[in-house]
Amino acid sequence: MKENGWILKFLYSFLGSIVVFLVYSHYEYRNIKVRTIEIKSKDVPKEFDGKRVLFVADFQYDTMARYNRKQQKKAIELINSQKKDMILLGGDYATWEKNIPKFYEDAKDIKIPELGVGVYAIYGNHEYPGAEETAENMKKLGFNLLVNENRKITINNENIYISGVTDLWHGKPDAKKALEGLKKEDFVLFLTHNPEYFEEMTEDEKEKADMTLAGHTHGGQVTFFGKIIVSAIKDKKKYGYGMKEYDGHKIYITSGLGGAFLEMFIRFFAQPEIVIFELKRG
Repeated sequence: MKENGWILKFLYSFLGSIVVFLVYSHYEYRNIKVRTIEIKSKDVPKEFDGKRVLFVADFQYDTMARYNRKQQKKAIELINSQKKDMILLGGDYATWEKNIPKFYEDAKDIKIPELGVGVYAIYGNHEYPGAEETAENMKKLGFNLLVNENRKITINNENIYISGVTDLWHGKPDAKKALEGLKKEDFVLFLTHNPEYFEEMTEDEKEKADMTLAGHTHGGQVTFFGKIIVSAIKDKKKYGYGMKEYDGHKIYITSGLGGAFLEMFIRFFAQPEIVIFELKRG
């Protein structure tokens, strides 16, 4: 009897822990944090001092069987409510190709910032196949899809540049081409969906990029209290999440917005986020 009592206590504790885990994980998934990070550089032109760049990646509000339109609409409303001068989208807009149209049905509600410099996007690994459909939808929305290229943004004859490459796994990313024509003294934000492409960039390419921005990892999605156990990258410590600096070159890896774990819309110590980069001259 004593042995049975111990077993029952263990089972109740185990089941209770699972319930707490699931309740908290669903709560964390639904609560998107807004993180503000200052980028200070002598390369920031005077006209861009104080400008705010909003960065998000990995919407992926779908599983094989379900689509979380409610949370997707909530994320877009939160994006629209932020004070920003431009928006950068870091890839992976849906997990399954069949759901690509559903993302763009809601993405039409993303408001292009008042400054008028627009929305800039890149491909993630989940845009393949379906790359042509993504390009068509981006064009319809008036978003700028960067395919190994850069765009100049001008205010009163002063410029910054947004540069972006295709996906490391399924595209043919070419940083040299994406940074073509740019100088080290230009201020450049460089977009790559997969942070491990940073390993393939040359020193010259990294020097041209004042900040590299990436997604893909979801911050681990479901972690061991913040320690990433499983992620779609080789070096989880180096490129798992957050602001990193290697040999003087900075890369920020966002935890993204959505994703799923075992067909469940949950996150555990990998809170979804919207990131605001505030540009500072200095």
